Amino acid sequence: MAKFEDLPGNVRALILAKLAAELAAHKSTNLHALAKIQRTDVTHAWRDICRKAGQPVCTIPADVIQRN
Repeated sequence: MAKFEDLPGNVRALILAKLAAELAAHKSTNLHALAKIQRTDVTHAWRDICRKAGQPVCTIPADVIQRN
């Protein structure tokens, strides 16, 4: 699995944009809340974001995984 931080900048931006769109669509504040709404775990929710963005599955960036 690729490390998020090692992906090209445009790929990282695309994945984060898809995350923002999914959070807005589900009225979620963070990845943890999104996973809870989807009745799944954070890892599966992140993999779904990568898939929907059409990008390779990668590690979850530290800034995204931190709870607010």
